[in-house]
Amino acid sequence: MNLLLSSLVVTAVLIPLIVALERARPRPRDLMPVIVLAAIAIVGRIALMPIPNFQPATALIVLAGLFFGRHAGLLCGMLVALVSNMVLGHGPWTPWQMLAWGGVGYFAGVFFCRDDQNAHFFTPAFKIAVLGYGIAVSLLYGLLMDVQFFIAYAWQTGWTGLMTTIGMGLPMNVSHAVSTSIFLALTLVPWGKKLHRLRTKYGINSI
Repeated sequence: MNLLLSSLVVTAVLIPLIVALERARPRPRDLMPVIVLAAIAIVGRIALMPIPNFQPATALIVLAGLFFGRHAGLLCGMLVALVSNMVLGHGPWTPWQMLAWGGVGYFAGVFFCRDDQNAHFFTPAFKIAVLGYGIAVSLLYGLLMDVQFFIAYAWQTGWTGLMTTIGMGLPMNVSHAVSTSIFLALTLVPWGKKLHRLRTKYGINSI
């Protein structure tokens, strides 16, 4: 019953976010780079599956929100969770992943995306801020998924079980944070400049 209720609550939270995305009325040209980033993230997540929780998905979702806006980040995050789980396996965790990764992209857009993007986006201070954000949201993503696991499978154990679940998930969450920082460090400037140029050349709007 707890599992069903929690899944329904998370799904109910997702619905207004999806409605907000629809109301943004993005043009096809505004969506294409987001879909491409999501596709790369999906392939990367599946390809690196043998390495526990080491993946580029979160980093690329951050880039989607950062360069194309909060709704773009939301869409990218939800797509990555929904589509990659077609290969890795769907379950009660899927809506939670959609919410968590969608939130990662959404708030990347809120905190970092500006319509007047220019060279200051690649200053050391900016890079440190984005890396810090990537590490923080990776850990928060892991915490949320630990809570989902606890609600689904260990809620009878109470607070002790919750703390144990979080402690057991910590190595995986640290691996996630490390991988996000590595992929952000590798892609933020070179990919960011190309994405910025793409926005300018084809008149792609933030959504």
